[in-house]
Amino acid sequence: MDLTFSEKETAFRDELRAWLAANPPSDPPRREEGEEANYAWRREWQRQLYDWGWAAPGWPAEYGGRGATLTESAIYFEELGAARVPLPANVLGLLLGGPTLMVWGTDEQKERYLPPILSAEEIWCQGFSEPDAGSDLAALKARAVKDGDGWVVTGQKVWTSGAQYSKWCMLVARTESGLAKKHHGLTYFLMDMEQEGVQVRPLRQITGEAEFNELFIDGARISDANVVGGVGNGWKVALTTLMNERAGLGFALQVRLRQMLDDLFAATAERGLLEDSLYADALGELHVRTETLRLLAWKGLTDVERYGQPGPEGSLVKWLWSDTNQKLTQLAADIVGLESLTAESRWSYELLRARGNTIEGGTTEILRNIVAERVLGLPRIATAA
Repeated sequence: MDLTFSEKETAFRDELRAWLAANPPSDPPRREEGEEANYAWRREWQRQLYDWGWAAPGWPAEYGGRGATLTESAIYFEELGAARVPLPANVLGLLLGGPTLMVWGTDEQKERYLPPILSAEEIWCQGFSEPDAGSDLAALKARAVKDGDGWVVTGQKVWTSGAQYSKWCMLVARTESGLAKKHHGLTYFLMDMEQEGVQVRPLRQITGEAEFNELFIDGARISDANVVGGVGNGWKVALTTLMNERAGLGFALQVRLRQMLDDLFAATAERGLLEDSLYADALGELHVRTETLRLLAWKGLTDVERYGQPGPEGSLVKWLWSDTNQKLTQLAADIVGLESLTAESRWSYELLRARGNTIEGGTTEILRNIVAERVLGLPRIATAA
């Protein structure tokens, strides 16, 4: 794995770095202005990126991107992180929905849906998890019944990020029951969120935010034209989405982790605690972990270049990031002290938000199984009935 950038890659990095320096986002809204104001700010930022061709440089030029290489796409996320600017608002559409359509979508679907994803005109969310089908996605119960030239969907989804702002939902529902394997008989749909049959209920988190939502679907209609990848092929299409989720977010996560660790080093120095061996050892371990994650993210990139798609190793990056981020925020609480328990402070937010890291995007337990079985090749252990 050679991490030396070519002349073309260096030129790409320098162009992006110069643009970010000359075109920063507007000042973010104050916390008291609320979540909708913050989301509108991020949406405005994506439009600014879009106007200059920086919303999704990794997308092919024919779909409005720059045709950037995988390495250049990784550079893109690292530079966004280094500039401390927000990710685009429509991150699920850009990283998951768009790439999934590029693999499985019809020409008509690509023409209809890709441009407004890129411009943030239409926001996307992901309707996979259910109350009894989180990590075990194949256990989902939401049903889609054929009705004329479309489908009628009934069921419930949960942990749906950004649903309150979304126009479209990447929805997986069961279209055939009673099959020998539960991951058979699933279909991948694009569901219009703006219809009476879809109700969004925000889930308020310990941080006070409502990043996630419950979806209650009662007779929502989806046309045949909004089936992606064919009826009954939803499991394969969903795997494409999930692999892009863990690979695409890997770079953004490891960059932000590095920033937080640098900030924690600064906070430790301000308090004169860098010479304390207890804190120095803990910070040193976090540094090693953070660098390991950075290199694993780059290794995942080389695997994509070699095999043509993200592999199961992306699960390892997400698992280790979750564990490391929780360790980092807990250490921050020890070092910063009472400030980390003060409402609205930076470190109190990070400490509380990190609690969900080992659940969201695939629980740590499931990710360990994926790594064990699909990366290390260990045998599956049968469980007692």
